[in-house]
Amino acid sequence: IIMPPIANFAPPTLEAQPEIEDPGNEIKYTISRTIGSNMVVQRNSYFNVFGWSENKGGIIYGEFMGEKRYCVIDDNGEWSIQFSSHEATTKPQTIKIYPLNGKTTKFNNVLVGDVWMVSGQSNAEMHLSETFPRYSEYKKEIGKNENIRLFVQTREYVVTTQGEKDYSVPQKDIINDAWTWRKNEAEFANSFSAVGYYFANELSKKADIPLGMVMSAAGGAVLHELMPQELATECGFTSSPCGQVSLFYNTLMYPFTKNSITGMIFYQGESEANVGQYKNYAQNLEKTVAAYREIWGVNFPFINIQLATHLGDSLTAWYELPNIRAAQFNAYRNIDNSYLVVSRDQAFQPGDPDWAHPFYKFEIGKRAADIAASSLYKVSSVDYNQSPEPVDIKEDGNDILVEFRHVGDGLKLLTGNQLKGFAAEDSEGRDILVKAEIINSKTVKLELSGKAKTVKYCMMPDGSISEANLGSSTDYPAPAFELSV
Repeated sequence: IIMPPIANFAPPTLEAQPEIEDPGNEIKYTISRTIGSNMVVQRNSYFNVFGWSENKGGIIYGEFMGEKRYCVIDDNGEWSIQFSSHEATTKPQTIKIYPLNGKTTKFNNVLVGDVWMVSGQSNAEMHLSETFPRYSEYKKEIGKNENIRLFVQTREYVVTTQGEKDYSVPQKDIINDAWTWRKNEAEFANSFSAVGYYFANELSKKADIPLGMVMSAAGGAVLHELMPQELATECGFTSSPCGQVSLFYNTLMYPFTKNSITGMIFYQGESEANVGQYKNYAQNLEKTVAAYREIWGVNFPFINIQLATHLGDSLTAWYELPNIRAAQFNAYRNIDNSYLVVSRDQAFQPGDPDWAHPFYKFEIGKRAADIAASSLYKVSSVDYNQSPEPVDIKEDGNDILVEFRHVGDGLKLLTGNQLKGFAAEDSEGRDILVKAEIINSKTVKLELSGKAKTVKYCMMPDGSISEANLGSSTDYPAPAFELSV
């Protein structure tokens, strides 16, 4: 079993608690629904079991993996028991919570491993079952790995109940009583994020470790609906398409912030692909990731999906998709410990019923899993499991040389016999004719008709593989980008 460390640092063992005198008064309490049977507890991190009670000053006890702890219910009626960090284990554990006088609560079949958050908009929320027209054979994979655990949340419930509850503030607990941790069974997997499920299932084949997957995506979400409130205000947002900034952060993400996570898969941006919203997108995304990491207290890896081309009606509805992809690339280069999954070749195909939600989520989830396996779990080579990334651009006489990394055994054409997709502009913004060719395993040479100020790749509306065909030896397509010379 491969259970690689995700960091060299593990929190120290908790100090022993002092003796107390418990009068044994009756205690009634509730526990956060982020805690439950079948959950995955984040390894190498303190683990908090928390909740609420009207019995202020009362004592609540907890037991987990041979450790007994207690806490005092504070003046706000809140309580939290913190347990020591543990290495990963596939052996089912039990969490026991109880007062001396009151009910005892047990959560069974609990594993210790890695917890991943899956967030974004509708292509992140798109259910596994919705991809079966393309991947019907994958139904046989569901349930094979008992170490995958799922927490499903939905946009629909948030939107339909926001008139009944105050979602303008972060929610202390899961907003739907029916949402809880579930085992890897078809009944629950079918309604989980397709990208998230494919990621977990493919990653589990390379790193056999318990994986807890939390779905916090919401169809149509703009970035500031996924931002913490303070940041949204700082960025100048006062309203949103759903009426409230931070709506989906407050409801789908915040309840999980009292325990650590391993990382986040993020698939969002189509909602900003018009009227110039791309201009601040990279900066706002950088701030959002920084805010998440500060709140969770860990510099977790951020795996971002660079948007698919979509085609179909997207050419008019989301006419600035190329600019959003370029902004995503810029954010990736500026965000520490971040990674970029290229999805533009997994887009709408002629004959598909829905241009906005392409079926082809398996390859995207697998690419994210390959990135995690190579960069985080260290069980494969980075050079063979990521898209080619431009790392240097320089003038060579009248030509420009663009050097790439993560090329596998070398750059290649994914289709055809002529390199396509490169463009250039001069200092006045005028187009310059470009002839591009691969000259060695990691370098592309651009022959130009004038002096370039900017070099672009895959920035045309139709950024499909047939129109932008640079890739690695392992068939990973290069991302869209725009670089200054």
